[in-house]
Amino acid sequence: MTATPGRKKYVAALCHMKDGALESYDSEHLFAVDDAEAIRKATEWRVTAAATIDERTWLQVLLDGKTFHSEELGVP
Repeated sequence: MTATPGRKKYVAALCHMKDGALESYDSEHLFAVDDAEAIRKATEWRVTAAATIDERTWLQVLLDGKTFHSEELGVP
């Protein structure tokens, strides 16, 4: 699947802290018309991808390799 006019390619990533930095352990490419739609789609995806979070985890949404949304999930 590729980006089309009016839709950008985003990455949703589930991350854990490792050696003082967030490291992705699962990710999904998604397409959206804007950042708000990308966050909504990433949140929907993470419900399935991280059904049983048992450690400190972050959902990050990236565009062009840069994180613009980060949300802490799971056990603090």
